[in-house]
Amino acid sequence: MLCGSGLSLWMTAAAMSRSLPKTIALKVVESESKPAEDAFYGHILPPAAYRFHLSIGLSEPELLLNTGSTFAYGTYLHNWAGTDRSWVQAFHQPLLVLEGVPLAKLIQLDPSLSLQDTLISAQAAVGGVFAHPPEDHKHPLSRAEYGYAFDPKELTALYKAVSLTRSIQLIEARIDHVERNSTDITSVTLSDGQRLSADLFIDCSGSSAILLSPSKIEAKGSSTMQALISRITDTPVGKAAQTIKSGDYGWQSEITLRSGARRMTVFHEDSRQIAAAAHGTDPDASITLSLGCRENAWAGNCVAIGQAACVVEPLTTAPMKLLLRDIQRLMDLFPVSTDMRIEAREYNRVFQDDVCHAEIFNQAHFVMTTLPNGPYWQAASAQKQTSKLTRKLTQYESRGHLVAYDNEPFDDVDWAILHDGMGRQPRRRDPLASLAEPAKVAARLEQRQKSIQSVLSKMPPHSIYVSKFLSYLHRKHSQNG
Repeated sequence: MLCGSGLSLWMTAAAMSRSLPKTIALKVVESESKPAEDAFYGHILPPAAYRFHLSIGLSEPELLLNTGSTFAYGTYLHNWAGTDRSWVQAFHQPLLVLEGVPLAKLIQLDPSLSLQDTLISAQAAVGGVFAHPPEDHKHPLSRAEYGYAFDPKELTALYKAVSLTRSIQLIEARIDHVERNSTDITSVTLSDGQRLSADLFIDCSGSSAILLSPSKIEAKGSSTMQALISRITDTPVGKAAQTIKSGDYGWQSEITLRSGARRMTVFHEDSRQIAAAAHGTDPDASITLSLGCRENAWAGNCVAIGQAACVVEPLTTAPMKLLLRDIQRLMDLFPVSTDMRIEAREYNRVFQDDVCHAEIFNQAHFVMTTLPNGPYWQAASAQKQTSKLTRKLTQYESRGHLVAYDNEPFDDVDWAILHDGMGRQPRRRDPLASLAEPAKVAARLEQRQKSIQSVLSKMPPHSIYVSKFLSYLHRKHSQNG
């Protein structure tokens, strides 16, 4: 039985209805939706969403025809934390190896060089152009990856429609009471008087965690974050990237869909007045969420998914990456009996690793010599740096080594781009990189940059590409219909 609302509920329902045998009866208890809270998943789907969509039988054309989604190469952080540091945290395939040396290490040889100049996805995002990567692996654009800009409410409706084409019993009601024994949930009582039982309960009720919260599992203490959210109509499609700018209050993200822009301003409660002024328009919603995660997301016969298990600041794609991983992990470890202790133990082990690794990627954005003086930044600087993050930063700043932990949500490319964007420079050259002939390296990098610029000059603006691609899809759809 799945209980809750919004993105986590219907993404999980879509996955379960597609993957589980028909002999397993699925019940979905949908309570009142919380679209504002869903905004804390962010407004960008990472490239991994493409594979998720295929797994639930949803194609890219269906996504674009049924929502106002556009494409996204990543996130453009503009003058981050009041500095002159600006970069695109781009989606990209593994970096090239030139002259036998990884590209990230070659860039380190010359402080005047930037990894951004060699990433076509980053350059296309800044230039406001877009095109689908070609299948020709020799083409510079083939190494670019992309995700999707989305509206949580629109996407939820699409996932719900996909789920309801299968064998699901939908019950629209509120959960009034949860009955338990010493270890498990035995039944739930709904607002319409129904009393339902199940072998496994999936809690998708957001940060309130209706099913899991009364248990002995305590949420780890962390900071409280506030956000203003607006949907701004009559905004034309812009760059294929989310833009984040910072201020004394915190930071603000904006991305354009075909139905207008989505703006979110994140701040500390003591900065509400200046945050509201920076937001620039009357918000459609204002939310407050406590960041942090539960010690265990699977307790007894109940599994918490998404924000019911963990709330992460949406500065990066971390919240959506964690949600996708929660769903995949549940599918991989779906129990085969009512004794779920082994599955729960493994689920919680990987869950804790995923959350830790996602949080240190977010935290790495705040490891700077100076930060603005506002309450938001003071709270960020006061966070205790974990040993894993310290190890990553120490190794990189010492010799440019990218420390990697098992199955991290953010890979070596993500970390290399982040380090380069933040202006981190290793104190020592990599011995292997030092063996490369400078003239050959310079020639290869120059050739690479020229190839990128040649491709970019031929790519259409993102808005035109989306418009023409949709026209093509509509024609194809009408012909097939």
